[in-house]
Amino acid sequence: MKKLSTVAMIATLVSASAFAGEHTINAVGRAGWTYLDNDYKKTGNSNSSSFNIDYLRTTFAGTVTPSVKYFLTTDFLTVNDSATSAKKDSVDGTSTFIDEAFLTKSFSTGTSIILGKKAVLIGGREYDYLNFDRYSTSYFFQATPANQVGLTLTQEIAGQTLMAQYFNGNKDNGKGAGTNAQSKFGWSVGWNGSLLNGIIKPIVAYTVIPEAGGTNGGATSLSGVRDNKGNDNFMSAGLQFNTPHDVVLEVDYDLLTEKYAVGTTAATKKDLKTTSLVGLVRYAGERFSPFAKYIADKRKTASVKTAQRSAYDVGVEFKESKEDAFRYHVVYSGATVKESMNTTEVKSSPKSIMVGLKFDAAILK
Repeated sequence: MKKLSTVAMIATLVSASAFAGEHTINAVGRAGWTYLDNDYKKTGNSNSSSFNIDYLRTTFAGTVTPSVKYFLTTDFLTVNDSATSAKKDSVDGTSTFIDEAFLTKSFSTGTSIILGKKAVLIGGREYDYLNFDRYSTSYFFQATPANQVGLTLTQEIAGQTLMAQYFNGNKDNGKGAGTNAQSKFGWSVGWNGSLLNGIIKPIVAYTVIPEAGGTNGGATSLSGVRDNKGNDNFMSAGLQFNTPHDVVLEVDYDLLTEKYAVGTTAATKKDLKTTSLVGLVRYAGERFSPFAKYIADKRKTASVKTAQRSAYDVGVEFKESKEDAFRYHVVYSGATVKESMNTTEVKSSPKSIMVGLKFDAAILK
């Protein structure tokens, strides 16, 4: 079958005669200067200071019919590695260049069906932000999966959104990234709520992702690979409080359980658990938005604590005018990290400073 090139696909999407509907193209990115103090004496990792572009994507959105919409995101910062990004996914056929690509069909009953590649449904307020609006992140967030191809069902009821998702799961099944050996799917259910006329907004979800032995999944991707096959169970509950004075408060409780992740025999199999508490306070002004974020992370193998971290961000985001496409930021981050607590504990205190801007420019609207 003949395939469309990326350029041809984009040209088709933006052609005025392609669909009878409205279409937009946006270039979105974040860039700036970052200083990293990695606490060299404790970690052996050198400090660094550099200019960088840490987010650069283009979004294409529009309507096919009044009840059908499309959304496509291309990621220009995918790793230039012939072993990974240059090859398509052996299961879903996409590359990492295609970050999102899905169609949404809406019905008059408040039901929507979404088919394609999109974010896996994970609860909590921290996960609800886009990447260019995050700085320090929790261990739980760092263990969440990449976008997957699947089916999402949503239902609007009295201002509440109920969600269910079914998506590709153990994609390589331990056979390697170049082989389609998937045998199990992942699934998720959740609730995106609005209470007291939007004063309180909860996001709650439970997600199950099957993993094969010998693969990087969940929190094990930060320190090693799974010894055994098992499910990564993500449970997250977050609340956002919107006060009358433009002060926003957010709090999350997150728990990841990696079933049977370590142990080479039936008698030694153990679960890995990652717990994160995340709090955020922000003044949501039209031009100035100072904020502070706090993260408390903990990792355990069975009931034995192996690592913990306390981290924080203090910063301000601001625009020259409310409609400005550029948003500037200055953020100071710090942390106290304890690793290998069950053996020889290593304690460090990394810090960072970020100064830069985010842009969201309309190419076509």
